[in-house]
Amino acid sequence: MTPQQISTDIERGIELRATIKSAQAELKNIEKRLEQAGLEGDQIPLQEQDREGRQFLARSPKLGLVVPVVFESDQIIASVTPDTETYRDLTREAGEHFPAFFRPTSALARVPKDGQTYRKHARELLGEFAPVFIQSSLQRDKSGIPKSRVLIAWDNAKPIA
Repeated sequence: MTPQQISTDIERGIELRATIKSAQAELKNIEKRLEQAGLEGDQIPLQEQDREGRQFLARSPKLGLVVPVVFESDQIIASVTPDTETYRDLTREAGEHFPAFFRPTSALARVPKDGQTYRKHARELLGEFAPVFIQSSLQRDKSGIPKSRVLIAWDNAKPIA
C-alpha cells in the first residue's frame, strides 16, 4: 500500500467509526421509544408457548412490517456462590434436585443452558415448590428488584398480515 492509500483508508475508517457511533446512539434512542410504546401498548403472549414473557407487535404500515418488542421473563442467575443466602435458599428449596440446576466450579454454575430450560426442569422436578425456587434464582439489582431484558427483535420482523 502506498502512503496515500493508507491515509485514505484511515480517513474513511475514522468517518465510518463516527457514522457507526452516531447510528448506534440513534438506534439506542429508537429502541428506548419502542420499549416505552410496548409498555404502554397491548401486549400478547410470546409465540413460543413454553417461554415466559410478553410481546408488543410494533407496526410500520409504510414498510409493511411488524417488529416484535419482546419483554422476557426475569433472568435466572448463571451461578451462585456457596455460603450465601441465595445458595442456602436454593439448596433448601431444591433439596436432592439441586445438582440438576447447578454444578460445582469455583462457584456453582447453572446446569440448564438457559432460563427457559431451567424453569421447565424446576416445574418437572420440584412441582409445587418450583415457583419459590425460581423466585430465589432470579438475578437481582442492588435494590433487590429482579432483572429482566427487553429485546427489539429486528431480525424477526415480518410482513403485516
